[in-house]
Amino acid sequence: MSNKDEQASYDAVIAPSSRSVADSIMAIEKALSERPKLSIRFRITMAFTIAFLFSFAIAISSIVFISRLNVNQEHLDRVGALVFNIEQARRHEKNFFLYGAKTDIFDALASIQLATEAFHGKAQGIRPLVSEDIFTQVEAELKEYSALLTEISHAPAMSTAQEDGDKGLEARVRVAGHQVMTHATNLMNQAHLKVRAMAHMFMVAAIFIIILNLIVMIWVATEMARQILQPLGRFVGYAERIGAGDFRPVTPQRKYRDEFSNLAIAINSMVRELLEKHEELLQSRKMAAVGTLTSGIAHELNNPLNNISLTTETLLEGMEDYTREEALEMLRDIFVQVERASGTVKNLLDFTRKDQARFEPVDLGEVVESSFQLVENECSLNEVETQNLIDIGLPKARANFRNLQQVLLNMFLNAIHAMPQGGRIDVESHLEGDWLKMDIADTGSGIEKKNLERIFDPFFTTKEVGRGTGLGLSVSYGIIEKMGGRITVASEEGEGTTFSIFLPVWREEDLDHDAHEQ
Repeated sequence: MSNKDEQASYDAVIAPSSRSVADSIMAIEKALSERPKLSIRFRITMAFTIAFLFSFAIAISSIVFISRLNVNQEHLDRVGALVFNIEQARRHEKNFFLYGAKTDIFDALASIQLATEAFHGKAQGIRPLVSEDIFTQVEAELKEYSALLTEISHAPAMSTAQEDGDKGLEARVRVAGHQVMTHATNLMNQAHLKVRAMAHMFMVAAIFIIILNLIVMIWVATEMARQILQPLGRFVGYAERIGAGDFRPVTPQRKYRDEFSNLAIAINSMVRELLEKHEELLQSRKMAAVGTLTSGIAHELNNPLNNISLTTETLLEGMEDYTREEALEMLRDIFVQVERASGTVKNLLDFTRKDQARFEPVDLGEVVESSFQLVENECSLNEVETQNLIDIGLPKARANFRNLQQVLLNMFLNAIHAMPQGGRIDVESHLEGDWLKMDIADTGSGIEKKNLERIFDPFFTTKEVGRGTGLGLSVSYGIIEKMGGRITVASEEGEGTTFSIFLPVWREEDLDHDAHEQ
């Protein structure tokens, strides 16, 4: 089966039905049980065994090559010592003929003795690296040079020899020394060339081995990708498809059974369970959402209605006991509570309504102050302080006053609920390029990190049942987006929360643009 056919068979699916899913899964399990087992673990083990054996062979070969190079380098060092001692012998020889001191000829004999020992010792290992002729020649010349130096050491004083005109021995010593020095140097050069050639061969072999090793690694990686990553990617697709609500079971049709076959069986079993519980789960979620929405709205409306009832009852029972100013203040409280109840209903309406807001230049300090007034009673009851830190010198924002007030009201109420033991709400703003940034910070309990990403989702709330609908921030987010702005949130548990609202700065050309759109 080709890779294309194999992938097509792996991607094959069967249509789900409440009656056929169990039968299909049983057929899949039966078909897989009849296939030979070839696990991914076995294939991975084989691939890595091959790679290990190849790497082991490379390591052994490298050790052998390096060992040979080290041995040859030691031989070269011995040949270097040979040449050095011959040079020392020649230096002492020249000093003897110049100054006639017997100590020089003895030093020359000592140096040539060291050279002879080096030549007949570890320097013998250099023999395979040089020609046999030059090796034999150096050996013979060392003996001859040593014999001549010994003969001179037993001769009478040099001054007497010179007086008698005996120059023959001196000439023979000089010639023998020159020859052994020349041939020993040639011996060392030949050995150096041979070692360099071996090093070059080792370098070429190393490059070849590296390329071959790279090919093997690419082959292993390709096989790993084909055998593991590709099927894994397909199963990720299956999981995403199931997560999106498509519960068709997968039907792998490989020639053999492996871990992915078992995974397919497990996924199909999960699909069967999901199909059995899907309708019940959907109904349960609907009921939970309706319950949360109903109880939340009922609670949000109940508080202002209770306040209105109490204030109205107070006025009816003792109208004559209050001054005109006190009565007007109580009527204003009633109006505020009516506005609050109306705003709760509007939250739901604004969430579903698709209307176009009329934009105008809005003073942020003014809208913040008016919003603080709306929650003044709530703040007083919950011992929450408020601070309007908006700079009066800031330009106006392109927004809708009432809608922005609604956004701030939602955020202030959320902040108050997050501070049951009291606290503080600070609002400040500053200019960032063409944007006005307004920060609403509280000293409440903060928001858990896992909830930050969902904080603007519809019907999502961290409050207990009856304390909110989960629509306030979602509606606020939509309102600010309609104004061309955005909202961000930053929070640390136990350290409070800061909502940042970004609004565009009002420009004169915005008036003509909005009028044209109306």
